Amino acid sequence: MHKLVKELALTTALMGVGVISLSQQPISAQAAVKTHKLKSIPKRFRGTWYQTSKGKTYKLKVSAKRFGISKYRHTRDKNSAAYSSEQYFTPYKVTGAKSNTLYLVNGVGGKTVRQTTIKHHKALIYYNEQEHGNSVYTLTKSKKSSVQKSWGAGNPYGMSVTSVKTAKQNRRDFAKINPYIKKYFGKVVKKKSMHGNGPYKHINVTYYTFIKDPMKLK
Repeated sequence: MHKLVKELALTTALMGVGVISLSQQPISAQAAVKTHKLKSIPKRFRGTWYQTSKGKTYKLKVSAKRFGISKYRHTRDKNSAAYSSEQYFTPYKVTGAKSNTLYLVNGVGGKTVRQTTIKHHKALIYYNEQEHGNSVYTLTKSKKSSVQKSWGAGNPYGMSVTSVKTAKQNRRDFAKINPYIKKYFGKVVKKKSMHGNGPYKHINVTYYTFIKDPMKLK
C-alpha cells in the first residue's frame, strides 16, 4: 500500500470512531451540482504531491489512470468489500460549483478532490469518505509547505463506538474538519447531521459529504 495512504489511514484510525444509534438529517439545502464521467484524471491534478509530517515526507502520485493506490475503472465496482474499496475509482468532473473539482467514486465511498492555489503554493486537497473513516489532506508540489494539512475522524454513520467519550471525540474531530471543508469545497459537498439516541442522545455529529449519493452517479 502506498506509504502516504498507510500513514494517514493509521492516523485516521487512531483519531476517532463513529457514533451508533443515529438518525441522519440534512442541515441545509444546496444548489444543484452537475457531474459528468471522465475517462481519465485531468492534467492539472497529475504529478507527485507531497506532505511532510513529523520529519517524514510522504508522496502521493497521480496520473491519468491512477490516484495513489487506486486505479481507474470505467464503472463503479458495487460489489467491492470495504477493505478493498479504494482499489479502483471512477472519476467525475463537477460543474456549476467550485472549479477544478472531481469526485473519485470507490466501491463503498469516494473522494472529493480539488486542485487550487493556497498562499502561492499549488495544492491538492482531497476529502476521503470511506467506510472505515473520513479524512482530509492538503498536499503540495513542494516537499515542505505551511499549507499542508491532515485531519481524520471516524465514520459519522456509526461504525465502532464503544463509549460516550469516543462519540464526543468524533464530534470534536469533525468540528475541526468542517470549516476547512466548507471553505475549499463549498457547494460540492452537503452539510448533514447525525443525531444520537439512547446514551448518545445529546451527541450530534455534523459533517460534510457528497452532495449526490455516489451510488447514484451514472
